[in-house]
Amino acid sequence: MNKKEDSIKVTLEKYQNDKINSNFVLVVLSYKTQDFYKYNRSISKFYQKLTNSKSAVGKLSNREWYKNILNGFYHFQQTPDTTLIYIAFNPLKQINVLDLKTRIKKIKPFPESIAVGINDYELLNRYFSKLFDYNSGLEVFGELKRKKPQT
Repeated sequence: MNKKEDSIKVTLEKYQNDKINSNFVLVVLSYKTQDFYKYNRSISKFYQKLTNSKSAVGKLSNREWYKNILNGFYHFQQTPDTTLIYIAFNPLKQINVLDLKTRIKKIKPFPESIAVGINDYELLNRYFSKLFDYNSGLEVFGELKRKKPQT
């Protein structure tokens, strides 16, 4: 297990163990693989567009909106038909789910499905507990990228 995976495991354990003080958002996006790559060269380029674009919702650009994210990670799985992107992050303040979904939908292509959970332990267990069973596409951002894992 590498440093990145250790950081993520520690973060997921904190979500599970401190349910009273946890503040996390989980996003699961599903795309048709062919459509996804028609508009995006890679998953990281998609994420870059999502977090760094000047595209605005309610007069607030994505770049400014994502400054309110303390840390997080994203993971993806691909088949020839479907691309799934899993994003987990800690917001500094409460987020509006509709606002987040609108920001995601503005980045082409339009996702087939979007699931957003705020402190949603069922979603966490369903999609994020088996992250390390796969051997692809795991990236961290924010404080997780800068800090060493703490137990």
